[in-house]
Amino acid sequence: MKPSVALINTARGSILDTQALLRDLANGKVAAAGLDVLPDEPSISEEAELIRSFFDKKHDLETLFVNHVLLQMRNVVITPHSAFNTKEAVERILATTGENIIGFVSGEPGNVVNTQ
Repeated sequence: MKPSVALINTARGSILDTQALLRDLANGKVAAAGLDVLPDEPSISEEAELIRSFFDKKHDLETLFVNHVLLQMRNVVITPHSAFNTKEAVERILATTGENIIGFVSGEPGNVVNTQ
């Protein structure tokens, strides 16, 4: 690939070497990545979830760690994989997302989850 390529993966998470992607994002060989799939794809947004997953022996720690780092990178966009959703479900998701963005910008966010 040419340096500074933007990589998009909408196929399967396992066809991509995520460790190589992480390395190449860090050194600039890959400028950005758009992913809607990750290998071993639990939703990991907190370090505690990462550690719990390892101790539960449900997932490979190395893969989970790389996924976690990718989630935190500013030049990586990870979207929900929704290939199985119906047209109506996608329309509802889009409408709710639009409402959430408008609410956030106007200072009245909706669908707020209290994490404390």
